[in-house]
Amino acid sequence: MPIEKSVPKANSAFVPVEGPTAAAMNPRGDARAENAGKNAYGSSNEQLPERLQAALRRLVQQYSVESESTRRQEVRRIKQAHQFWRGLQYLWWNERDQNWHLPFEQKLADGSSLEDLPRYEFVTNIYQAFGLSLVSVLSQDVPRVRFFPSSAQAEEDVAAAKAATEVAQLVERNNRVGNLIVDEAFSLWTDGKVGAYVRFVVDGQRFGFHPETEMGVREVRVGEDVYVCPDCGTEKKRGLDGDGLGEGGNRREVLRRSAPVDDGQNRMGNETQNSETGGATEGTGVQDSATVNCDLCGALLTEEDFVAAETVTVPAAETRMRVPNGQEVVTMVGGLELKTPPWANEMHEYPYLQWNMEVHQARLRAAYPHAAEKIGAPVASGGQEYERLARLGQSQGGPLTEGGDININLITFQRTWLRPWAFFALDDKALRDELLELFPDGAHIAFAGDVYCESRNENMDDHWRVLHALPGDGSSGRPALGDSLISVQERFNTLSNMQMETYEYGIPPIYADSEVLDFDALQSQTAEPGVHYPARAKPGQSLAAGFFQPEPAEVPGDLTEHAANLMGPISQFLTGAFPALFGGAMAGNDTASGYSMARDQAMGRIGLVWRRMKFFHADIMLLAVDCFRRNRPHDVEVTLLGAGAAFESKWIRLADLKGNLFSYPETDEQYPTLWSQQRAVLLQLLGNPDPQMQAVLAHPENTALIKRLIGLEEFVIPDEESRTKQYREISQLVAEQPLVHRQDVTAAVAPDLAASAAAAGSDAGLDAEIILPSILPDEFADNHAVELEICMRWFSSDAGQVAKIEAPLGYANVRAHALFHRDYLRKQQAAASAAAVSAPAPGRAARR
Repeated sequence: MPIEKSVPKANSAFVPVEGPTAAAMNPRGDARAENAGKNAYGSSNEQLPERLQAALRRLVQQYSVESESTRRQEVRRIKQAHQFWRGLQYLWWNERDQNWHLPFEQKLADGSSLEDLPRYEFVTNIYQAFGLSLVSVLSQDVPRVRFFPSSAQAEEDVAAAKAATEVAQLVERNNRVGNLIVDEAFSLWTDGKVGAYVRFVVDGQRFGFHPETEMGVREVRVGEDVYVCPDCGTEKKRGLDGDGLGEGGNRREVLRRSAPVDDGQNRMGNETQNSETGGATEGTGVQDSATVNCDLCGALLTEEDFVAAETVTVPAAETRMRVPNGQEVVTMVGGLELKTPPWANEMHEYPYLQWNMEVHQARLRAAYPHAAEKIGAPVASGGQEYERLARLGQSQGGPLTEGGDININLITFQRTWLRPWAFFALDDKALRDELLELFPDGAHIAFAGDVYCESRNENMDDHWRVLHALPGDGSSGRPALGDSLISVQERFNTLSNMQMETYEYGIPPIYADSEVLDFDALQSQTAEPGVHYPARAKPGQSLAAGFFQPEPAEVPGDLTEHAANLMGPISQFLTGAFPALFGGAMAGNDTASGYSMARDQAMGRIGLVWRRMKFFHADIMLLAVDCFRRNRPHDVEVTLLGAGAAFESKWIRLADLKGNLFSYPETDEQYPTLWSQQRAVLLQLLGNPDPQMQAVLAHPENTALIKRLIGLEEFVIPDEESRTKQYREISQLVAEQPLVHRQDVTAAVAPDLAASAAAAGSDAGLDAEIILPSILPDEFADNHAVELEICMRWFSSDAGQVAKIEAPLGYANVRAHALFHRDYLRKQQAAASAAAVSAPAPGRAARR
């Protein structure tokens, strides 16, 4: 996971750059001078005075420990949930070290025999199974977001709302939004809360590089060096007097002086040399035997009268640089890493928000070179160390609850966001005012262990959103989706182990009479199939009378029934994951309508969580759009697969994102829609005999959707190729211009083409000239009905309306092309009607 830094002179090709500095990086990867000059302590306050660093450290520490006991309870609950997910479910809590342990850990610690451990510790992980079912359902669909302008009367707001949809799609694609929602749903199942952090990251190794020309500067002389006569004001160019001949015909060299040149040495002049005497004076520009006179009044011109030519600074291309790319990044943060005030219900009540994670010290040193020598072994207080061990235990895994190696090279990287009013916790008014002046919107503060790394002015609400799985009180005490299943899982494990012990230990022994069975001979006997054992029945008794075996132990019927109820109806009722939700069988219900009703009921329960996720996703996308327009330096090209099955470029213009807007989830979207549900709806519509519905399904635009939902790639749908072909032609037509021809010339060359062109020209309002498209339809090979329908739809679409304004010649080119399709279609229809009229009726032909 990238770390956030904004330190000048850091190589962003190797270390990710996040935060405000990411948008102000030049091709060398250094923060721009003007950006750093805005703050006396550096672009990210890396040179903050020690007293201010100490104040920030003290403030962060104060907020971190004010609810430490409540935080420990939250970490305890989350750790138990993660262990149950991994299948480590025979846990016991130790108050001494405040940690979960497994039974064999205690035996290893006190030296007891491992044989004292329970014989059976089977785990049938229904906690994970139900969790996977809910996670799969909640992540099946991506919530759709609509952007609305703050004012429908403001053109900037309307343009921003339209462009924001394209930005959101780009962010979702770059961040693989499907995986993000899986992580989000998993955190809601185990932790009960999740945070989303949105920021702009420059990372060449992650996002690649692009070439860019570094612009330098050079000095250019404007005009020539001159002398200005002090008497008459006449200007005399530097060089030979007049035409090179002075009075008396003697050639005299005049004063030579170069304009100032920025060559790093500040040289102001060159040597001057008299051709007659050979003498030279360096730097003065005046010779004893050389004189310069005004051409108009003849006054003597001296060094004081010399005016050098002006110079201007112009840009010049110098070097091709390999520049790292950047993009908007969304990260889902779980409950172990995200620390919030336990008493706050809403995010606007948070005085602070903290993100803790373990990062290798080498990466931290590379990101913060000014503090590299101080970053070393991890340093943490009691509460921080407790959370650190919990995170390491979960991330490194292993058979123990303590996790794997406690790597001393992993430093706790703590990032804290403070609201402006959080500084009022300081009693020193002067210090508080100084920090408020430095961080008017709030502060982002980063520590590597106990070492100060950076801080900057940053609003928490511009980058973070927090989601809770279920309603409740506070921020840390709300349950997770899977909490109710932990107790059920423990009881099910106990019953399962009792059942296995009954099967093994319940096999009854066999008792034998020592006078009937010779035990000494039995011990020396080899157990083989069909072997004979020495035995003698007592007088008057059968041999079987000398043996006795008690009844075997049986598992109580209610135990098996209770275990089945725990795994089935009870778990389903507690979690809302009913069989209809994931396609499981339901007892007593074998009809399609019954399954549909049960699925809707199950979805109604899941809708409680899904509704919260929709608003959460809408907020994240609004933050991403705002991050896009604040950090992107240029317009962004997006490559898409167009309707014509060809790659197209679509541009997101920064000029369209200047307005105000807000986001809202789709109101008609209630639940995640499965592909199987969409396919079922399609098949139901295909069986509808309504002609109007069949006409809608037969529309060329619906052919691709029908083919995708049917799931047969080889399935051939008529007119699909014509639709794809026409979209390709439209893309080419918009980029080209129509051709204008004289009607008489066209008629002489191609009479049929002239007739069609005349129809197009008459519709265009041209008499002497006609408009021909750059791509002419094929009268014989083209499907004119389908292609004309596609053109008509394109005219009314957003793409067509934009082309009408921005590319009017391309729009006219498409229109001329469509008119040819219309004319050819009319000719085909007329020919078909004439053939139908001329054909003899079937009855008449029979009588003849």
